[in-house]
Amino acid sequence: MLFVLFFIALGAFADPQHDDFCFSYRYVEAGLYVSLMRLYGELGGRVLPYVLIEVPAIIAQATGVSLLFAYSLTMMTGVILFVIGCMIAIWRAWPRLRGLPSLFLGIAFAAAIIGASPSVSELLYWLPGVACYVPPAIICILILGECVRALDNEADFSATAIIWMAVGAFIAGLCNEFTTPWIVAILIGSAFARRMLERRMQIGCHLLIAVAALAGWTIVVTASGNGSRMSQMTNAGLFGHSLLEAFRFGLTQLGRFLRDPGVIAWLVAVGALTLAAPLPDRPDHPRARLLAPGLMILCLGCCYFEYFVHYYSTGIRLVERAQNQALILLLFGSGLSVSLLVRTYRQELEQLLSKRGVLLPLNSTALPLTLAVVVAASLLLGRTGRLVYAEASSLYPYWRETVARHKRLSTTPDSVVIVAQHRWKPTLLLIADVMVNKGCVARYFGKTDFIVVEAPSE
Repeated sequence: MLFVLFFIALGAFADPQHDDFCFSYRYVEAGLYVSLMRLYGELGGRVLPYVLIEVPAIIAQATGVSLLFAYSLTMMTGVILFVIGCMIAIWRAWPRLRGLPSLFLGIAFAAAIIGASPSVSELLYWLPGVACYVPPAIICILILGECVRALDNEADFSATAIIWMAVGAFIAGLCNEFTTPWIVAILIGSAFARRMLERRMQIGCHLLIAVAALAGWTIVVTASGNGSRMSQMTNAGLFGHSLLEAFRFGLTQLGRFLRDPGVIAWLVAVGALTLAAPLPDRPDHPRARLLAPGLMILCLGCCYFEYFVHYYSTGIRLVERAQNQALILLLFGSGLSVSLLVRTYRQELEQLLSKRGVLLPLNSTALPLTLAVVVAASLLLGRTGRLVYAEASSLYPYWRETVARHKRLSTTPDSVVIVAQHRWKPTLLLIADVMVNKGCVARYFGKTDFIVVEAPSE
């Protein structure tokens, strides 16, 4: 809990950087609609992220507050919504866990994502990185969890679930090029699993959700800006090479995923709580044991598809902000797979643990305390935990430098301004300093140009 609360509070130190100003000055000069149409024609079709990236500028223009304050407010709200989304996904996918166990697992899931993220700044604090990949990732796991929940309960999708999944699929499809194929693959897997387990297929409902996702995807991929962006990538469009490089990169990422202490602790917590939870009312279908490996194959395939599409379209390996989306899906899918495996082999596990005297009921005090210690220790030992320890002393000085810089740029009447680089550079917050896209920064503040100098020594 404290780990997650720290990152929610750190959202107050988030600040706009390079690309943020490129979007903000467009909104200030032309308004939302015109700026979106220009971005659609020049940059690509990710309409919803473009709107989200302009939210701080919209707030600043409407209220008169500084862009820095509006940005911090937006990102802190975003972190809170991210945590809430994780908790809802856990609550829907694990219906037998209620109350504190569900709350604990939801927080542990959010913490595991943060702890294993290749770039926390692009997961939580830099809006162009967040907007394109975090909302569609949360929507994908919500849809996946709803499909597994329906299978587990031997129930149909409710009318409410169908509507929100269709709307969510359309929204997710507007965010990037590979989320819609993910959703379609999840829906195909859901229909196939229903067939295998002799459940009602609801083909029409699955098709409706898929069509909604494809409608959003069509808006993204038909943008004229996509062609101009791909033409700038010298190694893009190499099909065979992209397949091979995506496979190599996928193996590397999978190895890092499996070795991460936070991931291991998350899977242990899922297995322990599943084992301690009440038994289902009815016995599982004999073929239900195939769901766990099938689910892992689905999630790994989706991640590989993302790696391939990115390499094919850009000629480079998947950037860290997009890796966050793959991480969220893989972490959620692996948790579901572990839960299904524990249920499949529950009797054998109970016998083994009972002999060793370590089987704890869900309502015991020892189980949550033990899991809390395991999760907390793993987070402190993980990459992000070590990064917090190394950079904690630089966070507030960095924020003071940021506030001073924004105040100077907002108040000085000079058209050409000397701007010092940051002396403090915590990677938890800083993506790139002012020398990147300095023209956009200057244009937003109404300046002709910046002269960037080295940071003062003291």
